[in-house]
Amino acid sequence: MHMALPYLIGHILCSVALLFVALALKTRRPWAYGATLLFFISEPAVFLVWGPYRLYWLYALAFIFFLLLAKAADRFYIFLQNQETLIRYFFWAAVAVLGLAVVSTSISEIDLRRDALTFWTHEAGLHPTAVNLEHLADTYETLGSLSKARKFYSRAAQADPKSVAAYQGLAGLAQREADWEQAEGYFQKIIALDPQGPAAYLGLGEAFRRSGNSKQAVETFSRLLDLFPDDEKVYMAVIEAYGRAIADTPKNGLYKEKREEALEDFEQLSKRKNYKAVDYYNLAFLYGQVGGREEAMRYYTKALQMQPDYKLALYNLAGLYRDAGNYKAALDLYERLVHYHPKFAVGYLNIGKIASALGDRQRARQFFLKTIDLDPQSGEAYFNLGYLSESERDLAGAVNYYEKAVEVDPKNAEAYYNLGNVYASLSQNGEAIASYLKTVAINPKHQDAFVNLSILSFKSRNFQDAIHYLEEAQALGYNAPAEYLKSLEPYRK
Repeated sequence: MHMALPYLIGHILCSVALLFVALALKTRRPWAYGATLLFFISEPAVFLVWGPYRLYWLYALAFIFFLLLAKAADRFYIFLQNQETLIRYFFWAAVAVLGLAVVSTSISEIDLRRDALTFWTHEAGLHPTAVNLEHLADTYETLGSLSKARKFYSRAAQADPKSVAAYQGLAGLAQREADWEQAEGYFQKIIALDPQGPAAYLGLGEAFRRSGNSKQAVETFSRLLDLFPDDEKVYMAVIEAYGRAIADTPKNGLYKEKREEALEDFEQLSKRKNYKAVDYYNLAFLYGQVGGREEAMRYYTKALQMQPDYKLALYNLAGLYRDAGNYKAALDLYERLVHYHPKFAVGYLNIGKIASALGDRQRARQFFLKTIDLDPQSGEAYFNLGYLSESERDLAGAVNYYEKAVEVDPKNAEAYYNLGNVYASLSQNGEAIASYLKTVAINPKHQDAFVNLSILSFKSRNFQDAIHYLEEAQALGYNAPAEYLKSLEPYRK
């Protein structure tokens, strides 16, 4: 748990207000200051600032209490000035005890709230309500302790059999552990308690799908669409669920059929609701997700007709044209994109890629450099600059750019591979081998890197490594030349 800055600022303002009100009531400054200080560090202030409980009524009572305390103590102190010394000592002792009590309870409360697990363990032990048990279970799940999370979600469900949140937690754990049969039961329980919750239907449909019950999965998704016939987000979620189902089981024609029906219904919904640019964008995105290239292009175009500077529509439509090989249309769209959004680095990157593909290296370099100017962490821009330099035989420049590419993106296997090729061209075999080894560490199926490792190891007279790397390449489908195999034969054990 952490201090909430907005609540802290609000508490400071309330403390200042208390001080001014106390002074306005003609309370002497020492008592006004003292009461304000005690209010500032009081336990209700800890509740407010450190959360998670927001006991506003208790905080308001504390404000009134310390204001009255300041005024009453001031008046009582005037009365005590004419009393015996012993009574005045008792008064100061009472003031000290009150101050220490406020300080000690505040410190204790802050210590209790030092982290979520400590606080919710205390709260669930003191008040074992369903809400507190759910919070404790949530905390254990966040910490990765799934068995304890399940225990407290189950206890929350026992404390309140109608607690939707408890069953949602149990269903989520079942999903994480791929226990789809158990997940089905929990989602069905949630639906029985809250028949209008879309997330439960989506979870139940997904559980049916994962357990191989395609018919029940489709029935669940259809039921959800019947419940929310005009909800775009529900349609999008169902279509995406069908897309995942088709990707996992491409031979299942039922999912394909139902996805097409949902897409048609969604398109009709767009016509009924007089869609805006963002709605056409969403429709295009969905078609793109399920492989409907032509439909996606049509709806991205509609979105741009309504909003010509729509960044993501421009970017996605340009990508579709580029993938289809229509570089001219893609280039026009990317140029529109950077015209409307001159700080969008990826737009310049793609213009550079198209220019490079069309053989205009000078223009490509210009746009890759522009990309880096806007985004110094663009590993892809450095990689492309390295490739351009390598193709122009500027090997020193290629090394520089490839090294920068792997510096900003240490998982770029191709950058390491190309860097190895350049080092090999420079006869820096040690550096080349190191780069190829990093390539295969990132991508163990990089056949060409294993081949080059074998060749360089052979040149370095490290014949056992040459044989080992060749065998790795052959396992990936490499057909080695007969002459090379013959040259290695004497060194096989």
